[in-house]
Amino acid sequence: MIKRWSEAELRFLKDNATKMSVQALADALAVRIDELEKKMEKLGLLGTPADAPAPKKAQTLKELSKHTENARKDYDRGVAALQKKKLDEAERHFVDLIQKYPEERELVDRARVYLTICERQRRDPRPALSEPEDFYYAAVLEKNRGNVDEAIEHLQRAARKNGGGRVDFLLACCHAQKGDLTTALAHLQKAIEEDQRHRVLARHDRDFDPVREMPEFQKLLAS
Repeated sequence: MIKRWSEAELRFLKDNATKMSVQALADALAVRIDELEKKMEKLGLLGTPADAPAPKKAQTLKELSKHTENARKDYDRGVAALQKKKLDEAERHFVDLIQKYPEERELVDRARVYLTICERQRRDPRPALSEPEDFYYAAVLEKNRGNVDEAIEHLQRAARKNGGGRVDFLLACCHAQKGDLTTALAHLQKAIEEDQRHRVLARHDRDFDPVREMPEFQKLLAS
């Protein structure tokens, strides 16, 4: 499947073509190297000194902890800026996270989702919701605004395009926030069946704090 490049991703590519290696750029943008090189050639970016080393990876437990903490700060700042409709600021934090902390896979994946939301908001501040993906992104925004019921309504209309379990995972987050353990677990189990990475995400996602100590939740994550 050919990658659809967002404006935010293109800006990131242009800004970092001389600062990051092709491999590091490919990792940050979640694209194959051959496809990235074609895009860089089309943009006239090949031939530029793009042989900079990838970001230094954390080696010790202390460094790993610090990396995760800093990545979380960029993520939280990006979400806060997006909620205030400060799109440039939000994009800067999400791009910084992707560039500096590529090993923080879960946060990087979420940052890419929010970059897509920024791009949609930039194109049309009040997009008409028609496609399942539109409802999914609307649900992400509503959940982070604290409007859990509205998020669930959007997700129910996005369910026919589950996106590797991401709709079920977000539904699980929403129902956990409402304290509805049975429904949250049902959706989380479906999400994990679609993609085992959702089990790892659930272990660290603060949305599950209301049900985290419940034996049923812990049993599902330990499976």
